[in-house]
Amino acid sequence: MRNALSRRSVLSAGVVGIGAIMAPSSPAAARRPGGKAGWETDALRWAQVAFTEDDPGRYDPAFWRDYFQRTKAEAVCLSAGGSIAFYPSRLADQNRSAGLGDRDPFGEMVRIARDLDMAVMARIDPHAMTQAQLDKHPEWVARNPDGSPRRHWAAKDLYVTCGNGPFNFDFMTKVIGEITTRYRADGIFGNRWSGHGGCYCESCRTLFKAATGHPLPTSDDPADPVRRAFMTWEHDRLLLLIDHWNRAIVAANPNAFFVPGVDARPGPKLDLDVAELGKRCRMFVIDRQARVALQAPWLNGKFAKETRAFMDAKPICGLSSVGVEETYRWKDSVQGAAELKIWMADGLAQGLRPWFAKFNAKPIDTRWMPVVEKIFLWHARNERYFRNEANLARVAILASPRTAAFYYKKTGHKRDDDHTLGYYQALIEARIPFEAVHTSRLDRLSRFDVLVMPNVAALSDAECAQIRAFVMNGGTIVATQETSLYDEWGVRRANFGLADLFGCDFAGTIEPRMQNAYLALHGDGPIRRDLTDTPRTIGPVSRVHVTARAPLAETPLTLIPTYPDLPMERVYTEGDGDSGAPMLFLRQIGKGKVAYMPMDLDRTFQEIMAPDHLAILRNVVEWAMPAPPPLQVEGPGLFDIALWRQKGSLTAHIVNMTNPMTMKGPYRDILPSGRLSVSIALPAATPIARVRLLEADADVAYVREGDRLRVEIPSVAVHEIVAIDLI
Repeated sequence: MRNALSRRSVLSAGVVGIGAIMAPSSPAAARRPGGKAGWETDALRWAQVAFTEDDPGRYDPAFWRDYFQRTKAEAVCLSAGGSIAFYPSRLADQNRSAGLGDRDPFGEMVRIARDLDMAVMARIDPHAMTQAQLDKHPEWVARNPDGSPRRHWAAKDLYVTCGNGPFNFDFMTKVIGEITTRYRADGIFGNRWSGHGGCYCESCRTLFKAATGHPLPTSDDPADPVRRAFMTWEHDRLLLLIDHWNRAIVAANPNAFFVPGVDARPGPKLDLDVAELGKRCRMFVIDRQARVALQAPWLNGKFAKETRAFMDAKPICGLSSVGVEETYRWKDSVQGAAELKIWMADGLAQGLRPWFAKFNAKPIDTRWMPVVEKIFLWHARNERYFRNEANLARVAILASPRTAAFYYKKTGHKRDDDHTLGYYQALIEARIPFEAVHTSRLDRLSRFDVLVMPNVAALSDAECAQIRAFVMNGGTIVATQETSLYDEWGVRRANFGLADLFGCDFAGTIEPRMQNAYLALHGDGPIRRDLTDTPRTIGPVSRVHVTARAPLAETPLTLIPTYPDLPMERVYTEGDGDSGAPMLFLRQIGKGKVAYMPMDLDRTFQEIMAPDHLAILRNVVEWAMPAPPPLQVEGPGLFDIALWRQKGSLTAHIVNMTNPMTMKGPYRDILPSGRLSVSIALPAATPIARVRLLEADADVAYVREGDRLRVEIPSVAVHEIVAIDLI
């Protein structure tokens, strides 16, 4: 990202030198070589044990050694230091675990991992501090607008630290250097490292003033130049912190690095330019540990795709908690077996490396252990088929955190992802394999045929130009609602940034709620597939008023506007009620094609799941596709699918989500599917050595039809993989 604010020089105030913080390593650590360069590529299966303060002297290290061996885990993440140290730190200001005494639980677990030839990631958590630390270092704490120190929201005896100031840049750098040096850690994983909410401490005031000349902003509106400058400054400050910590880590161990723990979507502090985040990360851990409330289990795969959109081919781990991840924070809970299986399976299918996390090293309920063990052992037996080199989807959905952070917040929408979730669900039900592309990585568009933009409202002029070039060079876009009507800061334009592609102009009005409105269906083209037996269907809830630039060659969908729904005697229209207003613009432009829907059909589908809406959303994408998808699955049920290439093989993943609980809550049972017919596109003239079903653990007969292979799968329980060995 380039901007008028200084990224390096001004922000570096207060950063301490690296050489001064390194403590001498212990003789034991000196004898233990560090991990080799590129170790993160080799480590496929991860374990995590997060200590609680009463663990030292009470947990059983041999218990975990045995479980690491049984699961064939290749790397482990262990709680080390930060807010609480689980090793005998030599830093006077480090808060030690209350039960630590002369023990070293982190060190003893590191020794177990090294004996098992596992890589070690040290987990730090710098988000909280004690009263004693506050008394000694008042400059470390996050402060409220009135200057008072911010109390921790859960542990009332603690305070929240500032993520931008000397606690992270000075003290935590020393902690990181000490851990990496003494224990030869292969990496440092940062949990809750980036601050919590706006901070009004003196460090933030001084550093922001020095960088921009402004006091801290008082408005949340990104159109306000001071708020915009602050968001840019805070974004760059966190990138600078990653760089700073990485230098400290590399000084102690040249093969180690920092991994920022963030949610699946980096969030407003880091989403201005996640390409910059991707450049700094040698691997990434998606800290979205399970689904919550009524979420669908395919969200784990969605997180994988959106992260890969800025991480490319670098290793991405899916951190899966064995506990229930609800807002009530039952951290000692255990998920049901079916729930664990389906969540982890969808992550594996979409390219995640499995990572289980257990909080509290003294498990109370161990029912999760055989479930995870079975998943890990199956993964280990078939690991060569999980070393993916490329995803072969030809359709992509556009991920835009700026739309979520700026447009949705500014317009007051309750949900910032309903449009995306709606089209995502439709693509899964349509069994169209697809990937994600990030707005900061539109240079990757050339590998796709179709780009789906579900109300991607916030796009910069440069991003619009890249999308325009994609279409002119032969690509197809499918866009809905207010796509491109706002700039990258969520400020509304006078017209769509992509109006020339859409073939229509913004007429100045957005109708937020249409009651009892319908879509009239016209013609007999591909948009009418599965809808030929009705002249109309239920309509969207919201629409954008547009003016067509020229008469349309075809108008498959038009609007029947709102008419009375009560009293029942008044529920009718004059004539057929068709306004003639186009609700779908289909155009051929340059070498490419454009489909634009000035309505929220994707968001409405997410809310009510109407089958006609699914048919329309699917049909539009199929109209856009120049060829059949590389993976096709026929047979009843709901499946998340993916097609991958490895060295010497192809794998078709089919995750069975056919379950009455799929869209409701945690799974109770696994319900095997019926028979499926699978067709897979092959590299031209490539001989096949063997085709195997990995869940069934059996070879399978196949038929080659030109450059496609067809197999019949009797049933899928959770996650079947058609593994094709190529000669």
